[in-house]
Amino acid sequence: MIISAAVIICVNMFLIISGYFGIRLKLSSILKLIIYLTLIYVPLYIVKCVSDHEFVLTDFIERCCVISYAGYFIQCYFMLMILSPVINAFIDKYGRDSLKWVLLFWGLEFWFDCIMEVEELGYNRGFSVIHFVLMYMIARCIRLYEDDIKRIPRWVWVLGYLLSTIVIVFSFVAGVKWCWNYSSPIVVFSSVCTFLPFLYKTFHNKVINWIASGTLAVYIIHVTNRIQTILEMVDRNLLDTNSYPMYLILISIVIFITFIVSALYGIVCNYISNRATKGIDKRMKSVLSFE
Repeated sequence: MIISAAVIICVNMFLIISGYFGIRLKLSSILKLIIYLTLIYVPLYIVKCVSDHEFVLTDFIERCCVISYAGYFIQCYFMLMILSPVINAFIDKYGRDSLKWVLLFWGLEFWFDCIMEVEELGYNRGFSVIHFVLMYMIARCIRLYEDDIKRIPRWVWVLGYLLSTIVIVFSFVAGVKWCWNYSSPIVVFSSVCTFLPFLYKTFHNKVINWIASGTLAVYIIHVTNRIQTILEMVDRNLLDTNSYPMYLILISIVIFITFIVSALYGIVCNYISNRATKGIDKRMKSVLSFE
């Protein structure tokens, strides 16, 4: 419960990072994502076929339709990419005045999703395009108000994250149904508080950036049915056959190995997708301009 409360910010953090730096939609971006996903889903299905000694054509075709096969996160992020030019144009037009509309948007999400539990509007506890758009817009406003934010001591945001984590835990104990929603205002606030301290100092590390470039694959790989099943079996086996302290040590090693292997494979997928789409935007621009 404590670990969940501490790391529930991760999806929102990914969206805040995307919004802070901004998505610049290009044809190559869409193609890179499609190739990237294909290089993960198709090989994993082939491995499954070999292990099960069974090949189902319809299942293979389903894997090849990578966007529709991918889980909610990829689908929502894909739609966010498509909508990003519209959102960027809105923020560029209204500038810092956008904040009042973003705060209204945030309040409406909390009211309709968490309090009233309205299903028809498609908020879906934050597992939705609406929430992805909201987090992106919050991040765009952070960029606009960055200088004002930096006047507040960095420790305030760190404290905000710690207090938010405690509040999430106690909300769960108290029976608050929406405490684990990505759309929960506490989770959103915690995500923002976690991101803001990184604005105060420029930090560059080639190794971290290199590993980070493959972390999308970590998420995709470990939630695929076959890999998730294997990890759950390993987890249960380690828990049943070891003392709890030893279990924590061993499962940490499993997590580390899974992360590194998946990240390295993601880096390979990045390299291939980048090479495959190199120069495609220039070629497309040339075709569209009849040059």
